[in-house]
Amino acid sequence: MRPARLTTLVASAALLLALAGCSTPAPQSGADGGTGPLVTDSELSAARDAYDLEMAQCLRDKGFDIKDPQPGKGIQEYSDAIWAGMGECTDLIGDPPLSDAPLDDAARLAAALLWAGCFRDLGYEVVEPKLGEAFATPEGATEQEMNTCFALAQ
Repeated sequence: MRPARLTTLVASAALLLALAGCSTPAPQSGADGGTGPLVTDSELSAARDAYDLEMAQCLRDKGFDIKDPQPGKGIQEYSDAIWAGMGECTDLIGDPPLSDAPLDDAARLAAALLWAGCFRDLGYEVVEPKLGEAFATPEGATEQEMNTCFALAQ
């Protein structure tokens, strides 16, 4: 998985969790353009927790020392190698579940504006987000910086 796609995936999941819970319908295109299985808001938290457990097991199978994540917390161990392993595991197990509730353009833009401001504060040049356009994570942003900025929309 390319870093840009994984970044968008992480950002989308963070935004969907913030704005919203274990069914597994066929993968479709979510409100954010992702391709994880669509679930109702009430199912999103449980579906995401189940996905995180599957991701942790996949990472352990790849040799990483990963604990089972606590509900609602996600995987807490981070390194560049783990980040790469997450990409490989996503290729194997699929994208995380997404809310089937559509996000309106205003909510997407509001989140993108928060993220852009955060990355600018960290010294990155970021194109001003526009209505109807996907947010592009700045080249070279670390996982910790992405987690910090994307948490702002929660």
